[in-house]
Amino acid sequence: MKLKIVKGTRDLYGDDIIRFQRLESAARQVFTLYGYEEIRTPMFERTELFAHGVGQDTDIVGKEMFLLEDRRGRSLALRPEGTASVVRSVITDNHMQQSNHRRFFYMGPMFRYEQPQKGRFRQFDQIGAEYFGVTTPDADLEVLLMLRHFFKAVNLESVSFQLNTIGCQKPECRPAFKKKLIIYLELHRSHLCENCKRRLETNPLRVLDCKEESCIAATSDAPRIYEHVCGECSGHFGQLKTMLREHKVSYELNHKLVRGLDYYSRTVFEVYSENLGAQNAAGGGGRYDGLFEIYGSPIVPALGFALGLDRLAMLIPEIEQESGGIFVVGHDRSKVTGLVAMLREAGYKCLYDPFQASMKSQFRQANKAGVTHVLILGEEEITNNTVSVKSMKDSNQVNLPFDGILEYIGQDLNPKN
Repeated sequence: MKLKIVKGTRDLYGDDIIRFQRLESAARQVFTLYGYEEIRTPMFERTELFAHGVGQDTDIVGKEMFLLEDRRGRSLALRPEGTASVVRSVITDNHMQQSNHRRFFYMGPMFRYEQPQKGRFRQFDQIGAEYFGVTTPDADLEVLLMLRHFFKAVNLESVSFQLNTIGCQKPECRPAFKKKLIIYLELHRSHLCENCKRRLETNPLRVLDCKEESCIAATSDAPRIYEHVCGECSGHFGQLKTMLREHKVSYELNHKLVRGLDYYSRTVFEVYSENLGAQNAAGGGGRYDGLFEIYGSPIVPALGFALGLDRLAMLIPEIEQESGGIFVVGHDRSKVTGLVAMLREAGYKCLYDPFQASMKSQFRQANKAGVTHVLILGEEEITNNTVSVKSMKDSNQVNLPFDGILEYIGQDLNPKN
């Protein structure tokens, strides 16, 4: 049997895992400042959760979900995105009964059967946040400010926001715009790709989001939805833009931005970076005030976003190897491992050579590991119940009683935990 990794997946270790950890740690720190609680939902749900919420005509439901059956023949799906699962939790666990507004964030793997490309995998990780219960545009502002704060925290400056509104389901709003858009697209049908010809019948707004060059050209003069939404949605969008200017959040309008999932309404946005190449969206989100109603639940206004962790990690600068810690050298395995255990339990990073190579080789290992101190347990030290401590910075060396080593090390090193 020849072992091979599954296409579209990867192993994370080394610098990659350090980048992931930095992004996850920054998300926890920043999102907590804004009142968001972490939530962890199952990695698989009943298929209808995504089919109803994400949309039957989306590529996710039509082509990309990983499906399985349980022993009773019920259809389950590995989660392709995080919002539907969080909303399901809010409904089934009655979160909104505890407060009139709730904030959650999540992180973890998602699954979609799509063609792997730079920064895109069939198992991929997302960081996301959801804000429930508030209709006013200051909630939209908060989410965008939190995103800006997060990017600053991870030293990612080359990002920008694109913004649009797709209105609501009132007859005079998005439905009326769809009719105008269909009239326009019918005049350009011959220039649309096969997918968009199908979308023209089922979900015409998605034609605006197509990345095929022929469709981009065909929709260049399409009606702009933010010019045709109802007065209430236009007012909401106008207030948000005013607030963004007041908070010096830079953005640009993109009338073709509709997002790929059916549950969005009003504000939609994406986060971009020039460093990600042609597929340069690092994440996005928006409002989904009608999603709860789709699930047969009382309406709860909501908005949120998701960031592709795999793509964001590509923007993190080169990782400097972490240095510091202690290396214990010596040939008495019992004494060496005893000292190592004592130091680790005291909160210090501590290494040793389990193969007990020559002292010269052990010093080379210590130097390569970038430690600040080497503790030496030679024959003389063991006989006298002492430890020699060598500073790797200036090569100074002192000999100390064994029971004084922690106090001495504590003057130069801070415990890691």
